[in-house]
Amino acid sequence: MSSPMWSDEELLRELRAALAESSVDESLIRSAQAAFSWRTVDAELEVLGLVDAFHDGDALVRDNGGADARRTLTFQGERLSVEIEIDEEGIVGQLTPPQSGEVTLVTPGGPQATAQADEVGYFAFLPPPPGPLRLDCRVGSDHFVTEWVTV
Repeated sequence: MSSPMWSDEELLRELRAALAESSVDESLIRSAQAAFSWRTVDAELEVLGLVDAFHDGDALVRDNGGADARRTLTFQGERLSVEIEIDEEGIVGQLTPPQSGEVTLVTPGGPQATAQADEVGYFAFLPPPPGPLRLDCRVGSDHFVTEWVTV
């Protein structure tokens, strides 16, 4: 089948050229597959939206002498809120209303660490790797995730 714009030979030549292109680096393929796999994870979860963010260094006019400032983030949903503080020591947080549960620190590469929230909802993690992260919270039979934030 030919058209006024392309002949069959031209189309076959273009197809051969496209198929002959060099392969993609395997690490890029794995990263893309990991990102793609997370696209539907939120479908059955309640997503906790970022409603408040405070960075201790925001008000500084001068350098704070190399000390890392604390960053406070609040995520809220209809049935659960999560407040976390991030600094050089790690992440500490609390589920509200206070209750026990399981909190998992997730990066684009997948789950990194899991912590048990105690009866008042307190949990802690070691410092996260730089880049995007979110928290996956399981409280009883309910499942919540926070929006992605970059640290």
